[in-house]
This record gives sequence, structure tokens and C-alpha cells, in this order.
Amino acid sequence: MSKFKEKAFWIAAGDFGGRGLAFITTIYLARTLGAEFYGLITVAVSILGYATWGADMGLVNIGVREMAKEPQFRTFRAKEIFTTKVLLGALVLISSTIILSLVSIGSLQKQVILGYLYALVPYALLLEWYYSGRQEFGKIALSKIVNGLVYFGLIFWLIKSSDDVTLVPMLYTIGITSAVVILGTFSLTHHPFTLPSRGFKTYIELLKNGSLIGLGEFFVKIVQLLPPILIGIFFSLREAGIYGAAFKIILVAMLLDRIFVNLLLPNLSSLWTTNKEAAIQRVNMVLRLVIVGGALVSVLTAINADKIVILLFGSEFIESAELLQILSIFIFLTFVNSLFSFGLIATNNDKKYFLATSIGGSLSAIIIILISSYGSPNLVAISVIISEFILATSSFIWFKKVIPTQILRPLLITIVLSVGLFWIFDHFEVHYLLASVISIISIPILVWKTKVIRIGELNWLKEKLLK
Repeated sequence: MSKFKEKAFWIAAGDFGGRGLAFITTIYLARTLGAEFYGLITVAVSILGYATWGADMGLVNIGVREMAKEPQFRTFRAKEIFTTKVLLGALVLISSTIILSLVSIGSLQKQVILGYLYALVPYALLLEWYYSGRQEFGKIALSKIVNGLVYFGLIFWLIKSSDDVTLVPMLYTIGITSAVVILGTFSLTHHPFTLPSRGFKTYIELLKNGSLIGLGEFFVKIVQLLPPILIGIFFSLREAGIYGAAFKIILVAMLLDRIFVNLLLPNLSSLWTTNKEAAIQRVNMVLRLVIVGGALVSVLTAINADKIVILLFGSEFIESAELLQILSIFIFLTFVNSLFSFGLIATNNDKKYFLATSIGGSLSAIIIILISSYGSPNLVAISVIISEFILATSSFIWFKKVIPTQILRPLLITIVLSVGLFWIFDHFEVHYLLASVISIISIPILVWKTKVIRIGELNWLKEKLLK
């Protein structure tokens, strides 16, 4: 097996194994707890997402980037990154607990949210960033699968009705802890912290560098984490659960994007330091493949939306189908945005990443909040699409200053083909299975005929897969 295929395999195994099990667990929770209490879980997890951001502040991406370099080229050491993560995690947990105690919400809601916040402890100790930077994806895959198995097993064993909802965050934390134990055990033989910390000034510099990425990530997270919280506030927890079910399916569809990002960041970071011309050429090849791949996944998700929702979550969540069709566009936009935003990080352009995400994210936050205040869950979903488009556009503007790209023609052709196919299927009520088969066959053929994908991209992909 080639190194590329081996890395892709282990990333896929970790994401599809760990996240796949987490998704199965989510389905069980949604069916067992019902839409309202699943909505509470969705809101609590979104709040945890913001807390995790505060406890990270870009350190994970810094860690991946630094560990991908040869030791003599590293700006920050593993021990410095780890220690900073632990200190930030403790600070955010204490601050979050104090803030939550002052918020006027029901005792049940407060208990569930606080329960999830305790997951900050194992998150701070997790060494996934270290092994990701070293591209030892097999160890990460094992930790994710064990995490998923432990979480699923405990949920299936202990959660039997909505009365058990307060146990869910505790079991979630135990699952994360199992991943910490797995990677921590590997570290006993790998000794990641052999080099000592270099003092207070280094930590300040690390926080300064991380804050650019961290603040940028805050704005990126807006489109994923803010909508369910706002829906829970302005509408109801049930509506938050309906939205959460649709978006959970989107996140599963985006597993391919996760594989892409985990391969891109360390590889591009390494190549950028040695051969910038080769890095530019590779990015432009990957961009075309990403555009086509994202479009195909989006079309398939939109075509099968109602069948997917009923099959996974049941008839109680049928309202999620329309939301899923709207949010399917999010997959395509995120595929493209990932190349631009993570490309800026990989090429050490942290300030440009911060500017791109802060400008785009600020506009996105305004749009989502305004529409959530006066609109409906469907309009909130549309605001998420608009916001991700703004973020992608902002990232592209800054990315193009670093790496010249030719995106307009392949982007327009792929969008027209995808939208045209979906309109035909919807207008003529083509059976979803037939529509799916036609999409899988016709989109690759059409992008080849229109020269969106050329022989260079195929040869590069073939080389990577067979090398």
C-alpha cells in the first residue's frame, strides 16, 4: 500500500469508525429521547463547541503544523503546546461554570450543559494533534474507534428514556477519556515531551500565534454552532432537535472533507517549506477535484434527503428533510472553503487566515442572528448557506494572495451542471435511486467533457493512489 493510500485509509478508518459510531449513537439518542430532549443535547454540544474553541485557541492546528516539520524547523515544542492546552482548558472550564451558574435557565438544561462542559478536561489532554502532525493516523484511528465504541456501548446500555438525559454528557466525557488513554499509552514509548519548555516568553508567543488561528476559528464555528443555539432560544428545543438531526447528516457527509483536511494540512505545510512551485501546482489540481467531489456529494444528499431522514431518525423528524435539502449546499461550500482556509494555515499565513475568517464570520454572525430573530428554521438554514458562501469568498480572496488559483470557470460549470441535474430530477419526479445513479455517472463525464477535470488531475490522483 502506498504511503498516500495508507494515510487516507487510516484517516478514513478513524473518521468513519469513530464518527460513524458517534452518528449511530446520535440516531439512538434522537429516537430514544425524542425531538425536544435531542434538541437540548444539540444545544449543549454546540455550547461545548464554543468552550472547546476557547480551550484550544488555534493550538491544535499550530501543533499539527509544528509536529509536521523536522525538529530543527519547529518554532514551538510539543511540551509547550500541551501545557498551554491544559492551562487554557482549566481556565475555560472554571469560567464557563461560573457564567452558567449566573444564567437563568431550567435546572435540567443547566445540568446537561454543565455535564458536557466537563468534557473539556479530557479534550485538553488529548494528543491527537501530536500524532496528526507526525502523520501517524493509525494511532488516531484506533483512539477514535475506541472512543466511539465506549460511548455507543454506554449509551445503548444505560439510556432507555428521556428520563436518562442527564447521563448522556457523562457518558460522552467517558468516551473522550478512553481516546486520551489510548494516545497517552502510545506516548509512553514515543516520548513526545523529551525537549523541555523554554520559559514564560515562549508561552506568550505561542498564545499570540495561536490566537490568530483561534479567533479565526471562532468565526468559522459560527455557521455550525450558533444556529442550533439560536433556534433553541428563539423557537424551541424541539425545533433545535429537528435542525440538529438535519445538520448531523451533513456532518457525516462531510467526513470526506475531514479526510482531505487531515491530509492537506501536514502535507502542504511540509511541501510549502521545501518547494513552493510544486505546492502551488498541487493546490490547483486538488481544487478542481474538490469542487467536483463536493458538488457530487451535495447533489446525492439533496436527492435522497427525505429517505435518509426517515430511515435514520424516523417519522418524528420528517421536518428535517426540507432542512437537509437546503443544507446540502453547505457540503459543497465547505469542501471548497476548507482548501482556502486550511491552506492559509498550512502555508504559515495565520494573519491572513484571521482576517479572512473574522471579516467573513462577522458578516455571517449578523446574518444568522437577524434571520433567527425574525425568520423560521428553514430561513435559518438558508442563512447558514449564505454565511458559508461569505466565509468561502473571504478565504478565497486572501488565499489567492498567497497561491494563484483559477477557480471561476470550473466553479461555474460544476454549479450549473449540478443545479441543472437536480432541477430535472425534481421537476420530472425521477425516482431517487435512478437519479442517484445518473448523478454518479453523468457528473464525472460532464466535467471531463467540459475540461473541468483534465488529464493532469487524473494522472496526479492515479499516481497518489497507486504509488
